[in-house]
Amino acid sequence: MKSCMGRAWPLLLGALALQAGCLRKSSGGGAQSPDGLAAQPVPAAELLAVQPTNTPSGVFLNQGKPFCFAGSNNYYLTYKDKVMVDDVFAQAKALGLKVLRTWAFEDRGSLDDSVPSLEHNPWEPPGTAQGVYFQYFDTKTKAPAYNEGAEQDDGLRRLDYVLSKAAENDIKMILVLTNNWKEFGGMDQYLKWFDLKYHHEFYTDEKARSAYKNYAQHLIERTNSVTKVVYRDDPTIFAWELANEPRCRNFGKFDRLQDCKAGTITSWVKEMSAHIKSLDPNHMVAVGDEGFFNRPGGAGEQYSGTDGVDHEAYLAVDSIDFGTFHLYPESWGTGLPWANQWITDHIAAAQKVGKPTVLEEYGVLVKRDDKTGKVVSGLERRRTAYTNWNNLLLKGGANAAMFWLLVGVDPNNKDTGYYQDYDHFSVYNVPDDETAKLVRDYAGQFQQGARACELAVQSGVTGPSTPFVSASKKAPAVALLPSDTPVVVSWLE
Repeated sequence: MKSCMGRAWPLLLGALALQAGCLRKSSGGGAQSPDGLAAQPVPAAELLAVQPTNTPSGVFLNQGKPFCFAGSNNYYLTYKDKVMVDDVFAQAKALGLKVLRTWAFEDRGSLDDSVPSLEHNPWEPPGTAQGVYFQYFDTKTKAPAYNEGAEQDDGLRRLDYVLSKAAENDIKMILVLTNNWKEFGGMDQYLKWFDLKYHHEFYTDEKARSAYKNYAQHLIERTNSVTKVVYRDDPTIFAWELANEPRCRNFGKFDRLQDCKAGTITSWVKEMSAHIKSLDPNHMVAVGDEGFFNRPGGAGEQYSGTDGVDHEAYLAVDSIDFGTFHLYPESWGTGLPWANQWITDHIAAAQKVGKPTVLEEYGVLVKRDDKTGKVVSGLERRRTAYTNWNNLLLKGGANAAMFWLLVGVDPNNKDTGYYQDYDHFSVYNVPDDETAKLVRDYAGQFQQGARACELAVQSGVTGPSTPFVSASKKAPAVALLPSDTPVVVSWLE
């Protein structure tokens, strides 16, 4: 998810939220207004009855035992006040969430602005999130440099604090190393640093690739200023993730899709994942892709490889430990029923190579009253979709479900006291939030009864008893039924 609106002034957001293109862009219909979508009723007949699969799946191993979980995302952990950060972790723990995913990047141009920052909001220093930044271009060395933030607390010490709070709350962290979208700098900021012209050159240019590798190495070898633990040795880190939603384009001025070859991103994935593994054998590596397939004759950008993404090719890379995929059928213009097959296709792709898979972002829009925070439309639509999707994942052989987006208190919001629902996907752990109740229930179900973990336990799948989460490399050798046994789905009448 792009998550751009969280950086803006709250007073501006009412007018800008739907104009600024903050919901995911897509050539298959693009972002759509929550006002129209959330008002559409979802009849009860669209609920699915899902029968548990008997096809074994790859699994995560935590302390040597199969590990299935529910989790969430939060993009503001590294730049908001500690009271807001602490509350997100408290709410995640209360919901039973075991893994959170956050950005481990914040990129800007040079400090003197001679190399421009990709983002320049008038209410904060260029290329920063409320003054916080991790990388900048050093005009003397002609290379990116790193802001430790020791004096101003405006740099990587913020990420140190996030990991320390995660450890306190027994929550693992997925750390994402760059962004396909322009928010928080990301790939296009690398283009600015090295005077490149096109988005896909981030994956191919030697200077950009070297800079990315150096940043990954800097984090891997970093000693946490709070816990004094080297990141490489920190079991709080669940995995490194190469990028948020990598594509050969981001619908901006640097796009040149015709020059993106079928293997452009795949080659980059191989190179960068192997590089990280060579420096950090303790942690898993994932791509962070949306799960787009590249299948001959595939319908729509999600199956045809239009944007240079090839989910199945990434899964086949030895140094990639598990699959990731995202799900925003409204923003993608596919409609909600389409999502059911999307989920089962990804489970099947992961089972084929014997690796775990995670739906690491998903969302259905609702509309809230800005003054009270109450949902005024779209709740039934969301509840039906989330129920279907979690059941398909839970019973079909997936390993985890991570919704977008868990948020908490915000002292600056004088109306509700909570972070504003800028993108209409936010979940609040408050007594009357129906989405929170639903995800809390599924968090318990994933820990106790996810079919992927059940079958792994029955087949005796175990691993080394280390503090680091790992992934089984192959599915259990013995299946209870033939390996192509499908998930049985029917409509509840």
